[in-house]
Amino acid sequence: MSARDATLLAVPQREAPSLRADFSWTFLGTAVYAGGQLATLMLLTKLTRPELVGQYALGLAIAVPVITLASLQLRLALVSDVYQKTHFGHYLSLRLLTTGLALLIILAITQLLRYRWQLSSVVLMVGVAQAIEAISELFHARLQLYDRMEGVSKSLISRTVLSALALTIGVYFSGSLLWGIAGIVLARAIVLLGYDIRERTHGLAGQSKGPSRNEALKPRWDPRAQRELLSFNFRLGILWVLVSLNLAIPRYFIEYSLGERALGIFSAIVSMRGAGDLVAFSLGLCAFTRLSRSYAAQNLIQFRSLLGKLLTLGAALGVCGIIVAIVAGREILAILLRPEYAERADLLPWIMAIGGGGCMALFLGVGMTAAKYYSAQIVLFTLTNLVVAAASYVLIPRLGLMGAVFAMLISMIIQLAGSVIILGMGMRKHKRVCTENAIAA
Repeated sequence: MSARDATLLAVPQREAPSLRADFSWTFLGTAVYAGGQLATLMLLTKLTRPELVGQYALGLAIAVPVITLASLQLRLALVSDVYQKTHFGHYLSLRLLTTGLALLIILAITQLLRYRWQLSSVVLMVGVAQAIEAISELFHARLQLYDRMEGVSKSLISRTVLSALALTIGVYFSGSLLWGIAGIVLARAIVLLGYDIRERTHGLAGQSKGPSRNEALKPRWDPRAQRELLSFNFRLGILWVLVSLNLAIPRYFIEYSLGERALGIFSAIVSMRGAGDLVAFSLGLCAFTRLSRSYAAQNLIQFRSLLGKLLTLGAALGVCGIIVAIVAGREILAILLRPEYAERADLLPWIMAIGGGGCMALFLGVGMTAAKYYSAQIVLFTLTNLVVAAASYVLIPRLGLMGAVFAMLISMIIQLAGSVIILGMGMRKHKRVCTENAIAA
């Protein structure tokens, strides 16, 4: 790294907050964000027909895996780059390039599948909304690297409130799902341009003007740097697209076998587990850097202790969700959504059980990623995707939406078992290598 680059990266850092402080800010932001995701589905179910909810869900099922692949999980690479070997601008330029390519791929998918004009427009507009969020995410990663989780939280809260408001206005006055999603796009663009990319948000406003201030948040086009990032993070991108496909595959089969209405009902009910998922994600994101440092420092006791606490929390979230679903699931669906959704309240306890397992699997995945077990995870998720696809193909035409639930449950059990095996074997090998190195020294 050149002296000039070192100057560019010399952003003053405050005293690092504790994990509790990080989680408090992250929990606040993601709690509001989770509520916003639920509110989006609630608004759609209240203002539109289940068929249109299904179109929105299909848009997410197509756009999210493509955008996830294009993101290459640069956020994790950036927040773990504690020595700042690569300038933020190199990350940003690569994210802009791959996100633009992702939008072209989403457009190509709609043409290859020969969707009608309205459905193609919805899918592409959802893709644009996800693309803007992907760009914001990278600025959030920089804030996290500099221990400014409150900035991430404020961005998430602003984006959630504006998106819900814009969606309501767009759908209510136009009666069109497309205009509602366009409102979400506009809201996310406002937060990105008005807050996420601002110098004040990143603590640069107080610095004297100069190259370090003017260039710290701008893209830097360097083919060699982008090629290195692409090479280093490609496996991580493949891994996370496999993760997102694991959630999306049943929805493809539901839309194909049962139609958009069934997909809308299923997706709305599945969204009830979204709050737990996002709470788990926020805590896993906060713990990722600490897990990485513990593993790199060969402190496996601390690594296992933190991972054990996370798994306990995941199991607790699942148990609480199951109890609530059994006791008041039908009433909750009728109030938050509509009576036609409450007719399938039988799905909710199973979905909450899958949600609890998903939280635990997420924490195990964070641990494996912190330990850099990328290849093993790719093999595991390839297997789970094949299993969920085969199970969906067999069960959904026979059992309907319950078949989709069973397919997800089978895949989740395999994922949990495989993750435990990978981590157990990996830590034993790591401990043995560390012992041998210590003896040799």
